[in-house]
This record gives sequence, C-alpha cells and structure tokens, in this order.
Amino acid sequence: MSPLLAAQIQQFHAALASVTSEEALYELQVAYLGKKGSVTALKGEMGKLPPAERKDFGAAWNRTRDEIEAALERHRDVLKARARDLDLARVVDLSMPPLRPPVGSLHPLTQTRRRLSETFIRLGFDVAVGPHVEGEQFNFDDLNIGKDHPARDMADTFFVEPAAIRGLAPGDVQELVLRTHTSPVQIRTMRTRKPPIRIIAPGTTFRRDDDATHSPMFHQIEGLYIDEGVSLADLKATLMAFTEDFFGQRLAVRFRPSFFPFVEPGAEFDLGCPFCSGRGCNLCKHTGYIEIGGCGMVHPGVLEHCGIDSERYTGWAFGFGIDRMTMMLHQIPHLRLMFEGDTRFLEQFPC
Repeated sequence: MSPLLAAQIQQFHAALASVTSEEALYELQVAYLGKKGSVTALKGEMGKLPPAERKDFGAAWNRTRDEIEAALERHRDVLKARARDLDLARVVDLSMPPLRPPVGSLHPLTQTRRRLSETFIRLGFDVAVGPHVEGEQFNFDDLNIGKDHPARDMADTFFVEPAAIRGLAPGDVQELVLRTHTSPVQIRTMRTRKPPIRIIAPGTTFRRDDDATHSPMFHQIEGLYIDEGVSLADLKATLMAFTEDFFGQRLAVRFRPSFFPFVEPGAEFDLGCPFCSGRGCNLCKHTGYIEIGGCGMVHPGVLEHCGIDSERYTGWAFGFGIDRMTMMLHQIPHLRLMFEGDTRFLEQFPC
C-alpha cells in the first residue's frame, strides 16, 4: 500500500476514536471522503504515477475508501445504540402535569355582551344586528330626532363622506354617519317585520365623547317589544325578570321621568345596587340605585314612520350601555382600560 494511503488510514482511525456525535462523524466523513477530502484528493495523484503502478495504486485507494466507509458505518451504529441506551435510562415522572401553552380568553366586554344576549334569549327575544354606517334617516329622522336636535350636531356625531364608502357615489346618499346608537336596528326591524316584534339589538356605537365613563366607541344593547296591548307594566316586568336572571337576585327597578324623542312617555330606569343590596356604597354613590339607561313607550310617530298602525299596536323600548354594565360587574374604575389591550388587565377576566 502506498505510504500516503497508509498515513491517511492511521490518521482517520485516530480521529474516529474521539468522535462522540453523529454531527462530528459526518464532519469526519467529509474531511476524508468529501469532494475536497484528503483521501479523495489522493485519487488525483494516480495520473502522476508511471502506468505500471497506477493499477496497484487504484486498487489500494479503493480498499482505503471501503475501509473508511465501513469504519464510519460501524461507529454510526455504536453512537445510535449509545443514544438509545441513554434514552431508555432516562427517568420520566409520568405523574407530572404537562406544560400547557398560554390560552387567551374572551374580552370582558364580549363576555358581558354574550351574557346579556343569552339572558334576553331566555326571555323570548331575538337578536338583531345592523350596519355601523347608517343614513341619517334611520339614525335620526325615523326616530323623531329633528334637524335641529343637538344630537345631530358635529360635536356629538361622526359624519362620513359618502365617497369614502366603497360602491357609493357621492350623490347616492345625502348624509352618512357612524351610528350613534343601535336604535337604527329597531327601525330596520320594524320596517321589515310585522308585529309582534320582540328583539334586542347589541352592538358597537360611536360618538364624539371621551372621559372616565365615556369612549368615542362604545357598546349598547337595546330592546324592543311591539304588539297589541303592550304597556309600561310589561316593560317593568321584563326588566325585573332580566335583572333577576342576569344578576342572580331580584333587584328593585325604579323609573324616573325623562325625555327622549323616540318614546312617549320616557324614563330613565335605575336598578337597585347589586353590590350593596340597596344599602348604599361607593358604586351607587350611597343612593342604593345605579342608573342603567333610558326607556319608554315607542312614540306613535316612530311606529307610523315604519308603517305600523299606531292605533292598533303599542310598544316599549329600552337601551343601556354594555360598557357600563361591564364596569359594574367587575368594578372597573376607568372605561379606557377596556380598550388599551393591556394583557395584564385582560388576564384578570378568564372565561
């Protein structure tokens, strides 16, 4: 055998003895048998030998390659067997609970909205929805909110350029707004369904307002019941049934006269504080009651705008803020916390 090939065999076996991983074994294989390996490079030396010696050198080179490949394969089997033995010897405590990836939860506003919807569904109401961008007719005109009403002022309402709405030409509509309440859903329902109508309309609304208890984007839920012989007594009974189901206890319901263009008579309705049972606390400002929202008998003009005979049918409507209800349930001090997306805050409301 050529002294050069014999030296390569000796160096290879010395290096192989210190290989302890398959990665190192592969690197050793490349170093000797790769395209630029030291043994591969010796094959090019055959062209420099006399013709009579080339045959013997070629045969010796083949034996050297075969010996290195066989040694590599044997060592690979040894390494695999060693790794298998280590794995079998590893002690595993099967009683340990597995590591679980972090799991998110529903936003507290979403939790409250779903809980409110489920409560009214159990009371026989359907859930109705509508678009966020409304025409002034549905958002104001059909609700008896006149052209000179303060609610239509730019200080309260977000007006939308018609051209900004995909598919609408500037002349298609006169005025578009981001809906200021979910009452347009009531108008759409009364225009497309015949009494009896019994719906709730939860959804997102928008106004130019921003403080500790108000946000430019907020959430409302409104209820509507239209049928023959409907009275305020039905409204009070519904609200009492709702509070008992939602809060798990019977709460007092109080009506205070108020004005809303779309109801007559109108009232603010308050609930007996569920946290102090009416005794007085910071949340109810020591009055025993918490203001929830507005309500009243649907104005006959609203019924007539929607094609419903106000001589035959009567109805009531109510509305309150889901955001405020969420703050009450979880004693959240500032509305803005629910819109900042801070995971430290959201993690406090698992579901």
